[in-house]
Amino acid sequence: MVEWLERSTKAESPGVLKAGNSPKNLAYWQGRKTEIAQVQQWLTDENTCLIGIEGIGGTGKSMLAAKIYAEIAGFPKRFWADVSNGEGFSDVAREVLTQFGFPVPEQEAQLVEALVRCLRSGQFLLVIDNLESLLQPDRQWGSLFYGEFFQTWIESGGNSKVLVTTRERPELKGFAWLPLKGLQVDEGVALLAELGIKGDLGEFVELVDGHPLLLRLVADLLKEEYSQDPDLSRLADLGLGNLRQLLTDSQVVGVHRRENVGMVLVLDASFARLSELQKALLLNISVYRGAVDSAASVALLPGSTEPEIEAELRNLVKRSLLVEKLNGKRRFEFQPVVLEYVRYKAGEQTEAHQRAIDYYRSIAKQSPWTTKDDVQEYLEIFHHFYQLQDYDSAFDALWFCDDFLTLRGYYIDQVELYGQLVSKWAEIGDRENWNYRAALTSLGNAYRSLGEYQRAIEFHKQSLEISRKIGDRNGVGNSLIGLGNAYDSLGEYQRAIEFFQQSLEIFREIGARDGVGKSLNNLGNAYNSLGEYQRAIEFHQQSLEIKREIGDCNGIGSSLNNLGNAYNSLGEYQRAIKFYQQSLEISREIGDRNSVGNSLIGLGNAYCSLGEYQQAIEFFQQSLEISREIGDIRGEATVWFNLGLTLEKVNRESDALGAYRNARELFQKMELDAYVQRCNNKIERISQPQTLVVSLRGFWGWLRRLWRWLRSWLRR
Repeated sequence: MVEWLERSTKAESPGVLKAGNSPKNLAYWQGRKTEIAQVQQWLTDENTCLIGIEGIGGTGKSMLAAKIYAEIAGFPKRFWADVSNGEGFSDVAREVLTQFGFPVPEQEAQLVEALVRCLRSGQFLLVIDNLESLLQPDRQWGSLFYGEFFQTWIESGGNSKVLVTTRERPELKGFAWLPLKGLQVDEGVALLAELGIKGDLGEFVELVDGHPLLLRLVADLLKEEYSQDPDLSRLADLGLGNLRQLLTDSQVVGVHRRENVGMVLVLDASFARLSELQKALLLNISVYRGAVDSAASVALLPGSTEPEIEAELRNLVKRSLLVEKLNGKRRFEFQPVVLEYVRYKAGEQTEAHQRAIDYYRSIAKQSPWTTKDDVQEYLEIFHHFYQLQDYDSAFDALWFCDDFLTLRGYYIDQVELYGQLVSKWAEIGDRENWNYRAALTSLGNAYRSLGEYQRAIEFHKQSLEISRKIGDRNGVGNSLIGLGNAYDSLGEYQRAIEFFQQSLEIFREIGARDGVGKSLNNLGNAYNSLGEYQRAIEFHQQSLEIKREIGDCNGIGSSLNNLGNAYNSLGEYQRAIKFYQQSLEISREIGDRNSVGNSLIGLGNAYCSLGEYQQAIEFFQQSLEISREIGDIRGEATVWFNLGLTLEKVNRESDALGAYRNARELFQKMELDAYVQRCNNKIERISQPQTLVVSLRGFWGWLRRLWRWLRSWLRR
C-alpha cells in the first residue's frame, strides 16, 4: 500500500476542468512565513515568470498556493485551474481566456499563442494545481501542448506569473522551484492547538515531520471519536499506539517514506472507525472524476436516500476524508492522497463504474447540443467504459457525439480520446475491430482539421492497410477519402484525385450511396483547384443529387457551397451567391459552423468580384470570427488572404499588408509552402511601392536642400 501511495496519480483520460476561485479552505492556517516570503519575492521579480511548488502528497502545496492566491497584491485578475484529472490544454486555455476577457480560438496551436499573448498583455496570476497529473511516468507531458505553452511562456515572459503545484517536476528548465516540506514544530503545534488537540503536541509534530494533512487527519479523527477529550494519548485506543515504533523503525528510511507510512497508518485507523455506509460511500464515489453531488453519490448506493447520503458526505468532510465545495450547489471531492488510498482499498470497481455509467445515461442531454458541456455526460461514460477496459463501448459513447465534436471544432478532444483507444487496441492487437479502424480514420480527420496533414496521412494509411487486409471495402473507401482530403489540403491535387477515384469505384461497386456522394464532391473540389471548373460542376451536381436522395443535410450544404465556388471561378457571381446563400441557410440550421464559415468566405469572394467591397469585408469578418472560434486554421488563413485582396481594392494597403502577414504565419504553421509564397509575393508587391515613395521623397528633399544652398551661395 505504501509503495502504491508513493506513486503519483496519473489520469487515464481527459477530465472535467475544475477552475475558477481557489477551492481550498484556509481556516486554521498556520505558519509558512518563510515559504510565503520566498514565493512573494519571485512574484515581484521581473525575471521570474514561472514558479513551482514541489512536494509529496499532503504537504500543503495547494494550501500554500491558495494562501498566496487569496492574499497577494498586484494581480487584478487571477485564475485557479485544478488539473488533477489530467485536463487537456484546450479546456484550461479556453477557460482562462474567457475569464480574462480575451477572444477564444479553439485550435490548439492558436490557443498556445493566444494564452501567452493574453498573459503578456497584463498583470495576471495563473495557478495550475496538481501539475503531476499531466505528466507521464517519464515526466513528459501526457496532454498535448502543455509543454509548448510552458516553453513559450519561459521564452517570452511578461508581467503575469504562472504558479504550479506538483509532486513531480516536469522535464523543463526555467522554473523557480520551492521544495515544500512539513510545518515547523512550532507551526504544527499551533495548528493542533487551534484544532483543540491536547497532549505532547511538539513531540507528535516532530514524529510526523510536521506533515499538514496527516496532522489534520489525526486531529479530526480524535475530535470525532473523543470530542470531550481529544488527547493524543487516545491514539492507542484507535489502533495507533505503535505509531512511534513504526515510524522510527530502521527499515523506514527517509523523511518522505516515513510520512507515507504515517499517512497509511492514520488513514487505516480513520477508515476503520467509519460506519459501513460511510465506507461504502467512499469506496464507490472514488470512481468519479472531480467533485460530485449527493445525487451522483446516491446513484452508486441503491436503497439510500439523498438526505441520508448528503449527511454522511458532510460527516466525511469533518474527518478530512472529503473536501466540501459550495459554488451554487453543494459538492464534494477527495484530497488527492486520500483518493489514492480509497481507490487502493476499493480494488476492482466494476459494479461502481457500471452504476456511474447508468447514472450518466439517465441525466445525459439529448441533441441538439450547443456547447461541450451538453455532451459531457457522454465523455464521462467514455471514461468509465475505458476504466473497465471495455474499449468498444467507450468508442460507442464517443462516436455518439462525434459529429457534434467535429461540427463544433473540438478536434483536440477527438485526438486525445480516439488516440487513447487506438493505443489500447494496438497494444492488445485487435486490428480487425471495425471500431479500431474507425478510430484511426477519425484521428486522421481530426489531425487534418488541426492542420497536421502528415500525421493525418499516417493514420489514414494505417486504417487503409488494415481495411484492405481484412477485406473491409467500405473501410477502404473511407480511408481513401481521408488520404485524398489530406493531399488536397497539401495542394497535391492530382494525387488527391487518384485516391478519390479509387474510393468512388469502390463505393459504386458496393452500392454505398453516401460514399459515392462524398467521393464525387471531393473530386469536384480537386478539379476546381486545378481550374477545370465545368468538370468540377458536373461532379458537384451529381453529389448534390445523391445527397438530396438520401437526405444528408450536411452533404447537401457542402455540395451547394462547392457549386458556388465553381461558378464564382467562372465569373458567374450572382449564380454563385445563390448557391452560397442556400448552403449558408442549411449549415446554420444544422449547426455546422465550419460550413457556415466556408459559405461566408464564398459570399465575400463573390461580392468582392462584383465590386461591393464593404459587403465582402463584412462577410470575411464574420467568417474570420467563426474560424477562430472553431479552430479552423486553414479557414482562418484563407479568410486573411482574401481579406487582404479586398482591402487592397479599397486602397487600404497597410491593412492588407497585415492581413497577408497573418495569412502567411498560419500557412507557415501548416507548412504549405506554395501558399506561403503567394503571401510573400503580395507582401513584397505592396511593400516595394512604399519603399519607392520613401526613396523619391528623400531624393526630393535632397534636391530642395541643394536648391536652398545654391540660392544662398548665389546671393553672396
